[in-house]
Amino acid sequence: MTAYGIVWLGQAMPAFVTPQGYVKPFQLNKEQASELRNATWTAQTKLYGTSLNCEAANVRNKSSGFGYSNGKECNIEAVYNPVQETGSQFGCLYIGYERDQLADYSLSGMGCSSLANQHLFLAVWGQRMGTDTVTHVSAAFCEPTYWTQAVNATVRVPSMKVTEISPLEPRVPLQDGIFNRTAFEYVIGTGAQAITSRADISETTNIIDQTSKVRKFGILGTVTNMVGFALGLNPTDITDMSDTKILAANFEDAHKLLHALAMRQLMGLDVIETQSHPGTINGRINAITIIRPLAVVVEILSGLVLTLILALMTYTYLRPSQLCNNPASLSDFIAMAPNDTSSPDYTDELTSKSSRPRFCLLGGRVCVSSSDNASHVPKCYSPRIGSGSRLTKSEAEGRSSLARPFEMSMTVAFIFLLTLLLALSTIIAISILAKKYVGLPIPSGSSVVNQLVLNYVLVIFATFLEPFWLLLNRQLCVLQPFEELRQANAPASKSLRLTYTSLPPQMNIWNAFQARHYVLAAVCAIGLSANLLAISLNGLLQIDSSLMAERTNLTRLYEPKFNQHQILVGSADHRYVAKANLSDGVALPPWTTSDTFLVPFEVKTTSRYGTVSGIQASTHGFSIRPQCERAYFNDTALITGEPYGVYVRQRTPSGGSVSCGGFALPSGGQNRSNAALEVLTQLRPIDSSRADPGSYQKAEILPNATAEEMLTCGSILVAGFLRANLTISIDGIKTQNSDQYSYPVIQNISSLSSLWIMCRSDIALAPYEVTVDSSGRVQSYRATGPEIMNPSDAFSNGTSLNSLIKNATFPLVNGRDSGPYWHNDTFVDTWFAYFIKTLSNSTMFVDPEQPVPAFEQVVPYVKDLYARLFAIVLSQNQEWLARAKTDSTSHGLLFASSERVSISNQMFVVTVVLLALNIFVAVLYWTRLPKKMLPKLPYTIGSILDMVHASGLRFEARKPGKWNKDWRFGYGRFVGTDGKPHVGIERRPFVQSLDT
Repeated sequence: MTAYGIVWLGQAMPAFVTPQGYVKPFQLNKEQASELRNATWTAQTKLYGTSLNCEAANVRNKSSGFGYSNGKECNIEAVYNPVQETGSQFGCLYIGYERDQLADYSLSGMGCSSLANQHLFLAVWGQRMGTDTVTHVSAAFCEPTYWTQAVNATVRVPSMKVTEISPLEPRVPLQDGIFNRTAFEYVIGTGAQAITSRADISETTNIIDQTSKVRKFGILGTVTNMVGFALGLNPTDITDMSDTKILAANFEDAHKLLHALAMRQLMGLDVIETQSHPGTINGRINAITIIRPLAVVVEILSGLVLTLILALMTYTYLRPSQLCNNPASLSDFIAMAPNDTSSPDYTDELTSKSSRPRFCLLGGRVCVSSSDNASHVPKCYSPRIGSGSRLTKSEAEGRSSLARPFEMSMTVAFIFLLTLLLALSTIIAISILAKKYVGLPIPSGSSVVNQLVLNYVLVIFATFLEPFWLLLNRQLCVLQPFEELRQANAPASKSLRLTYTSLPPQMNIWNAFQARHYVLAAVCAIGLSANLLAISLNGLLQIDSSLMAERTNLTRLYEPKFNQHQILVGSADHRYVAKANLSDGVALPPWTTSDTFLVPFEVKTTSRYGTVSGIQASTHGFSIRPQCERAYFNDTALITGEPYGVYVRQRTPSGGSVSCGGFALPSGGQNRSNAALEVLTQLRPIDSSRADPGSYQKAEILPNATAEEMLTCGSILVAGFLRANLTISIDGIKTQNSDQYSYPVIQNISSLSSLWIMCRSDIALAPYEVTVDSSGRVQSYRATGPEIMNPSDAFSNGTSLNSLIKNATFPLVNGRDSGPYWHNDTFVDTWFAYFIKTLSNSTMFVDPEQPVPAFEQVVPYVKDLYARLFAIVLSQNQEWLARAKTDSTSHGLLFASSERVSISNQMFVVTVVLLALNIFVAVLYWTRLPKKMLPKLPYTIGSILDMVHASGLRFEARKPGKWNKDWRFGYGRFVGTDGKPHVGIERRPFVQSLDT
């Protein structure tokens, strides 16, 4: 079954299985671990493989048929024509050596019985030439060899799929005792059961029905497993197999695959290489990539910055200092003011750009040097600052002559706010466009250019934003104490002692909060946030693989209408598909979901954005909606007949009635206690005179049943779950050269309990919006309208609802290995029981030790199975649908992955919030500016000393415990120590506010 999934259903190779052979499994040592995801492991191990030694057969075309010889001991004189055997234009045969009742032909029974040929097989290909009976035949005798080889194998974690094999040593013959080649060749040559112990039907099915698969090669009728796999692995022109080399190569591929799977089953994953070998682990991890040219620039600039920092630190450390304390506040500068009134007046020099006289700092006070020689050791004395700042009232109240930094002007405010608004608007616009068009085009094919445009340009904006806020912050830190002093009622803690200028401006956020200077605190915070803004802008735009959509017109292939229901009798494809999907995770066929078949449309593989990964369009879908009810058939006295079945009366569409019966023919069994039986049967018209309603009954099919009666009964499906103690006279076995069973006779049955479920069905048609991949497999779908039950316009050309249900239901119960089997374990012998067991992920419904399941428990799984298999049957019989008109199209979308510039949602939110806060704080900043009141900006020592030279504060500043906490200070008019009016800093009650 695994080989069928690999060959026909696209099932992935199992772990350590390759088309070349089976790799002996290996794993990491327990003390080791790999942190890489999607990694590959490479290690030394062994490869087990097989090869075919083939030679063309001598084909003798006699008047009575064909004979085949290898020119040695194998001479087949049997009359045999591969085309006549299958009744088609082409024929292909695989004839093994061993004889078995399941094998139609064998070399040992056809003139090639020598034990020297026991590993030989014959491959035959034939083609009917024209309409006559002349046939072109090619044939080859092949003998397999088995070998092992030391290799380096690479597997991908965690699937352990082999991706590469590198030989290390020559091949050597496989030792005896490792692999039973005779048993293996017997199984693949005869179709005998490979597993003799009890197992589910999925493991014990011996002959895989590939009839429907090989029909596309022009081969009708049944074929052996090897023929189907050889054709499926090499889906080329079948006429190429007229070359015996190609014929042999195709069968060699099939032989290799089956051998690898057999070795996997024989050895399993438990046989791990015990010896330690060195290996490698390769994989990818998420990492930050560096663009080297830009990294070099950053490294050079970083080195330059580090050099300047070290130079500044060295210079600062070596330079002598006369400071007694940190000049961090106005109070500290006032303490530096001279208080000797006999000194010369140098106020103008202190506040001008003149280089004479020379000033120095001695003992923490500003002094004037006694020598003009800069190299002379100064002998300092205190300068007297005489005239000071004397303003008239009109000058003091005039604002036009007062100073304010240019950075605080309305012109700068307008430019700055406009820049922020443009930045915010641009980012929002980019986000809208990116969402509308699923990303934006990549600027360039160069990674350097992309990095510059998408990251560095935005970071540069944030980088320049930070120093500008630093400048604004610095200005506010300098002027904030004077704003407090303006009211002439400020405590020292909020004015003279403020240390805003001793720290980098952004670091004053805590001090500003303590002093309740909230505007300054906001400016400090927004200055710090510029670094966050740089980070968010750096990650705002990123290159991702986006799914792009292109509008297109798609040609309709079919109409949602049935025009035929031809059934390929005996086909079991739907079972294999369902098994592979439910048990092995293989995708469902194209246009199929778990309960719906979607009407196919044209599939395109390319778009302007690249290879198409999905196609979305509107279509219709068919589903079956089973209406199930419980039925009762409990007459144990009549169950011992052969055959036996269930019986119901049904009304036909024309108003008549028909007796319908379903036959449960056990294909095997033996005397059992606590036995279980699972039954799935499709009803057929029976002779009502030979049956009793509501009972098990020996009955016969109604002769000459009308089409209406056949369709009425055939549209009903009956499922049964039985428990009993019984005695059976004989085991059910297959007769030689036949797929028919000899049915056992139940001699005695007791303790019978049963659950019977009878299902009638409706067909639902609904419009859907579906997305499929390039192969037609459904990725997503949703109904876009209501379901229409049993639509009359969905049937044409003599088809009907009952005929569709009957013909679509027939494959569910027909085919090999479909007969029920009494069992006293949890292994099941019918596909119906296997699927119920798999869907429920439990053995409770098939366990003879458990009571008969309740109707409410098991009926959802019966409905699920019915709907699932119905959709699969329709997908395999798309020719039942009426072809659409050639000009019938529908609108659709083609999806393809493309590299696009996308917006990070997280970074977008952060960026927008930060820019909005920048705008808010900027508006707050310029609407809450300190008023103009200073004739000169307090940027220099001289300008600050000029404000206090006539104030009494310069005498208080050097007293112990200066600045009583109850004192209040202000900047305004006062009478100085020289008895003249001044404007500057003084404490109350000696100062009057300029606003008064």
